[in-house]
Amino acid sequence: MYGMLVESVQHYVQKVYGEKKWLEILELAGFKNTVFATQQVYRDDVLPRLAEHCSAVLMDRTAEGFLLFFGSCFVNFWSHYGYDRVVRVSGRHFRDFVHGIDNIHEMMRFSYPKMKSPSFYCDEENHEGLTLHYQSGRSGYSSYICGQMKQVAKDFYKLHLHMVKVKDFMEGRGHHIVFRLYFDNSAYVPPKVKCIRTLTVADQMPAVRFLRLFPFCMVFMKNMKFVYVGEKVKELFGEDEFQSADKVTDIFYIRRPPMDFTWENVLRLQKVVFELVSVNCVRSPTQNGLLPAARHLHLRGQMRYMPDWDCVIFLCSPLIQNTNEMLELGLYINDLSMHDNSRELVMAGTQHMASLEVSYERVSFLQLLSYRRCLQKSYDKAVKYSEQLSENLRKCEDWRRHSDELLYQMIPRTVADRLRRGMDVNDTVEAFPEVTVMFSYLVGFMEISAKVPAVQLVTTINDFFTLFDTISLRHDVFKFETLGDAVYMVVGGAPERNPAHAQCVAALALELNREVERLKNPIDGAKLKVKIGMHSGPVVAGVISLKMPQYCMVGDTVNTASRMGTNSEPAKITLSESCNKLLDGGEFKTEYRGTLQVKGKGRMLTYWLLGTRSQRLASPPSLLRPRSWKDLQRGMSIEAGNMQEVEKEIHQKSPLQEITESKESLSPP
Repeated sequence: MYGMLVESVQHYVQKVYGEKKWLEILELAGFKNTVFATQQVYRDDVLPRLAEHCSAVLMDRTAEGFLLFFGSCFVNFWSHYGYDRVVRVSGRHFRDFVHGIDNIHEMMRFSYPKMKSPSFYCDEENHEGLTLHYQSGRSGYSSYICGQMKQVAKDFYKLHLHMVKVKDFMEGRGHHIVFRLYFDNSAYVPPKVKCIRTLTVADQMPAVRFLRLFPFCMVFMKNMKFVYVGEKVKELFGEDEFQSADKVTDIFYIRRPPMDFTWENVLRLQKVVFELVSVNCVRSPTQNGLLPAARHLHLRGQMRYMPDWDCVIFLCSPLIQNTNEMLELGLYINDLSMHDNSRELVMAGTQHMASLEVSYERVSFLQLLSYRRCLQKSYDKAVKYSEQLSENLRKCEDWRRHSDELLYQMIPRTVADRLRRGMDVNDTVEAFPEVTVMFSYLVGFMEISAKVPAVQLVTTINDFFTLFDTISLRHDVFKFETLGDAVYMVVGGAPERNPAHAQCVAALALELNREVERLKNPIDGAKLKVKIGMHSGPVVAGVISLKMPQYCMVGDTVNTASRMGTNSEPAKITLSESCNKLLDGGEFKTEYRGTLQVKGKGRMLTYWLLGTRSQRLASPPSLLRPRSWKDLQRGMSIEAGNMQEVEKEIHQKSPLQEITESKESLSPP
């Protein structure tokens, strides 16, 4: 199936439903970032798959209904390529068009040599319609054909067409579907035999003398046996060949239309162009001796049933591209008929282009003409451009995904999506009745910053935050701030509301308190420790600033949580009374600490978070492998047993590196 069919679908789906819906359909159908090229060949199941996913996404008709829509889209779309004029001249009436569909395909396949067109023929015609037989190697296209036929009848012949599927079965090389077409067929005239005048026996011309006017014709009976063979055909194959051959099917096979070579099929398709190809190569004597067997004889013409003879006559002429092919076949100009312009066509080098297709199928590219090579180059260029465009779209998608990951690290996903849809910044402000805020402070940071060189200090801070970011990904919390003085702040219950916000933050605090000991003090090599404080209460959060937007949280709860952290002790977690009430009686163990004088709050009841009531395993070393970050910096001072895990991450590309490389390689073809 050529890309032009999919292009028509894309054009009208985008026009009717919009670009966004079309991209969603492509992604679901497995064609994300695919650019369909007119001359490129695609799998036959592309249109049925698109119809199925159109039905799932758009939900205004069934998959069969969308195939019907696709067929009508193609008829409207092909005018861009000039095929509407071909339809207009195909017949004065709609019945003429239906009878000649195969001949339209015959003309189109010169531009699309890989096209595997179906075959159509008609019977049981009357003033109310006719029966249409559709034969194809494809399955699932009956509704698509109905859409095409109805649109042609409407646009070109101003008719209302009603189609009913009568039969659908497997036959020969593929599917055979029978439709009954109901339309105003008043143009139908029952066949009548009219003679200008009746000839007497003496005036009648012998059949043999008449057939000599067609040197390549053949006549065969119902049993497919030869009655007559044209003189030139005999010369090309020799008398012995036809004496040994019992039937016409022993010498020739049907190349087009795609069907079995039987008497019944020939009678059904008398208005369709036939192409016969010899089974064996031609070996013809010339004045220079016997030519080597190098070419098959290719005949093209019309099959007609002769009632008086009860035989079928094949009126045809050979398909010859130029004089070189004539010599290869052992033919000469005077062997060709004068009445059908065969001589002029050969001399002009424009004999029916179907021979090009035969050459293509035999992979004899050396025999293609120069314009054929130019056409192939143009086709290759279009395919290459399509592939490059698809690759660029994929890189753009990767770039956008990485950008979103960076954005979601600064602004929550739900808030960022609302801003992307056009929400005003002020509308992102929300009040949360109850959340849990946690602050973590690195013990001894002032001493470290005073005694350690700047580069090593930055490395230590980066190790600290990197480890904490990795751990926070395992819990349903949002990291709000990381300050240069090693202060780490997270919140549970905002912006995604969560009734178990205190439990999530408590689990994170215990894990941070335990895992921070993996890091070493750059001064003396001792294990690093943190002070952690937690408080629960109401807050207000939202995005501030337009130039450099940031998601911020304000309220007394934030200040109180910060005081809980500063008044905590190394390697311990301090809870406020409100936070303790949310944890009390659950899986976490707490202990009364006493009252503390809190700046701006007075004396407050505080508690220690000791751990969990159930025995929980320590975090495995694999915890150091982050899920969503790849920019683990060199120099992390972690225990030697875990260094191999970290080194694997060191050599992976960071999101910023991947984005930079994608941007550099994103260039037009």
